[in-house]
Amino acid sequence: MGKKKILNIFIDESGDFGPYKAHSPNYYVAMFFHEQALSISESIATLDAHLSNIGYQNHTGHTGPIIRKELIYKNDLMENRKKIFNALFHFARKLPIHYICPKINKAERNALSKSELEFFHSARDFKKNLYKQLEKKKL
Repeated sequence: MGKKKILNIFIDESGDFGPYKAHSPNYYVAMFFHEQALSISESIATLDAHLSNIGYQNHTGHTGPIIRKELIYKNDLMENRKKIFNALFHFARKLPIHYICPKINKAERNALSKSELEFFHSARDFKKNLYKQLEKKKL
């Protein structure tokens, strides 16, 4: 019997799945898939070294606050925030991952099929249904 494959799945959502509001017209669900046997340690070390070189030692970044100049970035120059954003972008671009990010336009929510509404009903149900779909596809 061969070595068992392990698939890491990270799910992140943006927005809320509530009723349509002009300030939040869409709901996004990003899903990242990474086969655990494919190491990303070297990529992490390269990112950490680069962030350290630009003055962000032991740094964990999130693109939302970087873009919106929030939290620890509120006093940073755009040039520095851009460096962090670009480092994260190139880090992610080079990783051995697959991803999908469906966008749900909440104004068109009534146009979703019954099965789509069932699939996206809630975050908990979404994850449960995603696992069922992944089992069927044998990813």
